Amino acid sequence: MPLTPSELQDLHARLRALREQVGGAVSDRLHRHGFDSHEDAALPNRRLDTDDDAAAEAATSLDIVHVARDAEELKLLDAALARVADGDYGACIDCGEDIARARLLANPAAARCTECQERSERAALVARRTRG
Repeated sequence: MPLTPSELQDLHARLRALREQVGGAVSDRLHRHGFDSHEDAALPNRRLDTDDDAAAEAATSLDIVHVARDAEELKLLDAALARVADGDYGACIDCGEDIARARLLANPAAARCTECQERSERAALVARRTRG
């Protein structure tokens, strides 16, 4: 059953808020060390925080993981916002069927119905095992 206009409006607002929140987290992480301009944005130099090279390397790796995760989440949120703009939001990108309301409420950026998402995850797992 398609989303009602009110549900669509509420989910669109949640997507925008999530986009702002995640984008803000990335910006905070990249501007944490006092640079204000976009050109100067970078991850902090963790070697300045400690004289322990292993701890600095671990902190740097964690920063990279956080930025990569947030970048992936921004990509998913942007894709969901584009589907809203195109009038395709709420339909599975694989089979075209409606995505369950409960799934969209739990994850407004969901692009696939549960069945197609499970199939996609299984295929990705097989591909990773085949490569590794």
